Amino acid sequence: MEEFLNKEFFEWVDKTAEKLKRFMGERVTIVHHNDADGICSGAILSKLCESLGFEADLICIEKVFPAVVKKIHERQEGGVIIYTDLGGLAAEMIEKIDAGRNVVFIIDHHPAKSIESDHVFVLDPELAGISGDIFVSASTLNYIFCRRIRREMCRYAYLAVVGSVGDYHDRSGGVLGFDRFALDEAIHMRQVKVKIEGTRERYYIEFFGEYAGEVARRLTNLGAVGYERMGYRKGIKACFEGFDEETLREAEELEELKTEKFREAIEYLKDGGLNQGKHVQWFHLHDMFSPMGVKAVGEFCQLIKDMTFVEEDKYLVGFQNIPKKIPELGEIDWNAVKMSGRVPTPLERKIFHGQALGLDILVPKASEAVGGFADATHKIAAATVIDKGKEEEFIQAFEKLIEGGRI
Repeated sequence: MEEFLNKEFFEWVDKTAEKLKRFMGERVTIVHHNDADGICSGAILSKLCESLGFEADLICIEKVFPAVVKKIHERQEGGVIIYTDLGGLAAEMIEKIDAGRNVVFIIDHHPAKSIESDHVFVLDPELAGISGDIFVSASTLNYIFCRRIRREMCRYAYLAVVGSVGDYHDRSGGVLGFDRFALDEAIHMRQVKVKIEGTRERYYIEFFGEYAGEVARRLTNLGAVGYERMGYRKGIKACFEGFDEETLREAEELEELKTEKFREAIEYLKDGGLNQGKHVQWFHLHDMFSPMGVKAVGEFCQLIKDMTFVEEDKYLVGFQNIPKKIPELGEIDWNAVKMSGRVPTPLERKIFHGQALGLDILVPKASEAVGGFADATHKIAAATVIDKGKEEEFIQAFEKLIEGGRI
């Protein structure tokens, strides 16, 4: 493994693993995202806790935001809280809210900020110069981390493959880097078979009897489309028990709901709902996607970004109202909207070639300009939370940043 991993990063993983083992107490809370990568990440960490003799509480959230973090940290004291597939940019905010009551680990693959703290520890490949956009999903990172603590965690390599595909890390034809390492281990342990179709690889997951893309689709439907009904719980269960008939039926019903909502939204945009700026095209769905979770607006942007009615040389930004009630946490004191950004493929190529600014730069800075909070940002996919009513101000800040920082 040392031959494969960046040496410094390998040492960092081991140091963080030792800290987790040292701080493990009676109470462990795992806070994870609600897409396939986040669900697989939460599942892997839950099995690590189980192997160490601790039963973990799992909380699934869509965005890290001060009011949400406060709710989570009010629930316990003297324990361990692990954020995964989110939180990379939120370490300082989390430390301030927690105020030393718990030990916090942030295991994320999005752009992050480091922190000097005795109670908050960040493990993120982006801080070591390794792209979380391309080379390591959150589920792969958790897999590598957990197998350093317990060797038997290798039995869950297949979940790293599912999470990586769910985060589109196979978009170049196959997974790369650290994701490839997890894939190779899964193949070696006969958990996964690779099928070549044209110029692309597909990964057949023996445990599910399905290809990774299909498994990831179901998990994201359960967690994102079915967020308000806590479908992510069934997603976690399916990671280890497979999809029973009831869960399969629910995943397909949610797919049908998403398809219908997305169809209506496409017609809305074609009928004048897509606003055009100089560098940005944007829309606001308000409550059109209810009762789906706000991850849906990102999924929708991903679906339409290369459709003919979308300008291929402009960034794509969508807004969706955030409900005040969050599953398992109750009422949140906010009046907020979720912003999701995606990039049409021609502009995506320019970003990766250094010819255009990435969303990982634009979204946090535009958010800061309007008092919002960005987390979980990548170069070609990013999201943030801002106060309702500041959407146009956000777009203006976004346009201004592009004008001022054009490459």
